[in-house]
Amino acid sequence: MRRADRLIDLLSHFRGKTLVTADALAERLEVSVRTVYRDIATLQAQGFPIDGQAGVGYVLRGPVDLPPLTFDHDQLEALALGLAYVVEVGDPALAAAAAAARAKIDSAWTGQPSPGVAGRPLRARQRPDRRAPTFAAGLRAALRARRLVAFDYVDAEARQSRRTVRPLALTAFSDGWMLIAWCELRTDFRTFRLDRMREPRISAATFADEPGRDLASYLAARRPA
Repeated sequence: MRRADRLIDLLSHFRGKTLVTADALAERLEVSVRTVYRDIATLQAQGFPIDGQAGVGYVLRGPVDLPPLTFDHDQLEALALGLAYVVEVGDPALAAAAAAARAKIDSAWTGQPSPGVAGRPLRARQRPDRRAPTFAAGLRAALRARRLVAFDYVDAEARQSRRTVRPLALTAFSDGWMLIAWCELRTDFRTFRLDRMREPRISAATFADEPGRDLASYLAARRPA
């Protein structure tokens, strides 16, 4: 475990406890008692309100606000893989946002610029024809603003229809993207593949979540009994 990770873990063991001994901390962190003494001294020098002494125990005498980017290695790798996936599958605006977020995390964690391609051992790939189309950015905006969306749709049997929907969620999957929506034409939930949508138009009209027509109802109806 990196020392920075261990210091964060050490602080977490103080929370909710009245007194913690160095021996107990050493056992939980799987380090020597001497290392615990050294780490506590470091935290005290950084201004954390830890009181106590060797042989007696230590206690945290106040709230601790940890920095927002306190990730361990597994968490960082999960973020790296997730952002790499978004770069590959997202619409251009979302992919650019993921790349910018990745650079911010790299800088905050290491103090160094983002590594090049060879410096990223966790990667994601998607076929270009299965990435989100440019208009997906408009769908994301409609989701946030709760705006109706109208579009022409071609289903798997090549049948065409014109739909007006309440957009509820976007789902990325191996074959592309789907929009989960309440369809005004069918008065029911429907899913629409983005690669079969034509000329989506974002309406100025808004909608409010209603029981039976919202995402929670959609998910509840598909939850295994």
